[in-house]
Amino acid sequence: MKKILTISAMLLLGGTGYAQLNPMGSMYYQNQYLANPAMAGINSGWAVSAGYKAQWTAIEYAPAMEAVTAEHGSGNGKVGFGLNLFNDRAGVVQRTSAKASYAYHLPLNGGRSYLDFGLSAGIMDEWVDFNRVRGDLTDPGLYNFNQRSLYFDGDFGIAYRDGGLTVQGALPNLKRFLDRDLQRTVADRSLYMASAGYRFENSNGSALSSIEPKVVYRGVENYRDIFDAGANLEFFGSRLLLSGMYHSTNSVTLGAGTTYKNQLSILVQYTTNTSDLQNYSNGEAEISLRYSFK
Repeated sequence: MKKILTISAMLLLGGTGYAQLNPMGSMYYQNQYLANPAMAGINSGWAVSAGYKAQWTAIEYAPAMEAVTAEHGSGNGKVGFGLNLFNDRAGVVQRTSAKASYAYHLPLNGGRSYLDFGLSAGIMDEWVDFNRVRGDLTDPGLYNFNQRSLYFDGDFGIAYRDGGLTVQGALPNLKRFLDRDLQRTVADRSLYMASAGYRFENSNGSALSSIEPKVVYRGVENYRDIFDAGANLEFFGSRLLLSGMYHSTNSVTLGAGTTYKNQLSILVQYTTNTSDLQNYSNGEAEISLRYSFK
């Protein structure tokens, strides 16, 4: 019984739930496909991304997340495909999901702007890592948890792009949105996301190449809605990237990175803890890579 309660606590406080409060920071600028399937393949050719985020590193078996995505945009810019692999661990519980995405980019105004639609579908698997269990390994609750079937779900996204303007929205976990969910035991499920940003280009020859402010509004089940606001700055033609994002959970994400030959992007970020957790542990560190095949 004690181990069952431990598992329940980790599900309520662990990776997938907390990930919705402070998700992968690369979703704001470097890899927007992580948050919205409509952003898959907005650029022609292949692009692959990988990210790792360690949370609460002062705590043993603290939550950690990994994400790997691959995207392809058609030559005419109208169709995009994507694959999103996500894994997170929290205590003894581990979750892995795999989703495939299709996006259609409808050109407007002679191709000067686009209306993007995206749909993802895939599976998620959850299990207990017995190597991390400290207690009775014969507890039937552990085995019953691992016998649960795969979870099928999907996401929907939409976006509008016009020059430097990008407005987008996404509905993750469509099964829950359509009230077809069997109340899977996952806390703080992401409900929706909406964002707006504008990229200002600077062509006067100064060190600052561009600045892109962005606001994001996110709904999370069993938690108050979250508002994010920040900006991404590029210097010397994207050779130096600096970003900052304030979250209404009273946490801040700061990032720095670089882009090599407009193909390889490296981003390092640090997120302070939410106000509810600042007295219990340190923040979160993330590193993300993205490579575009030209």
